[in-house]
Amino acid sequence: MSITRRELLAGATALGLGATPLASASTRHAGPKPKKLRLVHLTDLHIQPEMGATDGVNLAIQRILALSPRPDFIICGGDHVMDALCVDSARAELQFDLFNEAMKPLDMPVVSVVGNHDVFGWGNKCCLAGDPLYGKAMFEEKVLRTSSYRSFDRGGYHFVLLDSIQAGKKRSWRSVIDDDQLNWLANDLASVGNRPTIVTTHVPILTAYTQYTSGTMARPNDWIITANGREVQQLLSKHNVKAVLQGHTHVLESVHYMHTRYITSGSVCGNWWRGPHLGVHQEGFLVCDLDGEDFKPQYIPYGWKARV
Repeated sequence: MSITRRELLAGATALGLGATPLASASTRHAGPKPKKLRLVHLTDLHIQPEMGATDGVNLAIQRILALSPRPDFIICGGDHVMDALCVDSARAELQFDLFNEAMKPLDMPVVSVVGNHDVFGWGNKCCLAGDPLYGKAMFEEKVLRTSSYRSFDRGGYHFVLLDSIQAGKKRSWRSVIDDDQLNWLANDLASVGNRPTIVTTHVPILTAYTQYTSGTMARPNDWIITANGREVQQLLSKHNVKAVLQGHTHVLESVHYMHTRYITSGSVCGNWWRGPHLGVHQEGFLVCDLDGEDFKPQYIPYGWKARV
């Protein structure tokens, strides 16, 4: 099902990498001419033992495996688990184990970006800072197994995975692309010339979310949008960035600014497994078909029915 203008305006692990690994950006050369490539952006799974969430994620995975043609790889866009921020280590590890088990049927590479709910202990009232898996360490060990921001090449395209989740005040978090990462991003994009590029982040760089949920004059905060998103957008605008794939808000939305589409790809869990988010954004995932300079997204609802 192609994304229509009406739908867009209405709202968008490293496990085994298989026989064809994703090429590290540090080992790339001039790069081949882009060819046809299909990827799935699978975001905001919020897996947990309750509410049939594991069954829902499994259903989404089976729908991905039924795609024809099958995707070349999967990008998980953050919030893999229901929540690791405010729970003990046993509960957090249980959720990550459920996620890893759910991903096992996929026979193509899977890469991930960190979401706010993937961070262990930052929202906990008791101090867990002494736990070796505190913060992003659990996500890095259980899912990521590499840097929280990085890039790679595949099929003549360049892919950038950003870390939009940083520690905030009073044992919390905020969304910002920190200075070191921003400098890395500028150098990385400068190194690929005019190669077509896809960027992925958990918290949106650009979004109109608060305008249609809280009011047209509502001001977003750094729990809804990346605090320095304008700076990031200005950097991206200097390069051949076809799309920025976003998550976090559980809506299907596209902001097309300059030559880049900022697409928020709905969510696998909808309204946290209670039905479509805001009553209209169905549980699903985004299929992206790339062909040279062409970028075509489709949102695929996978047929989940809430059990509450």
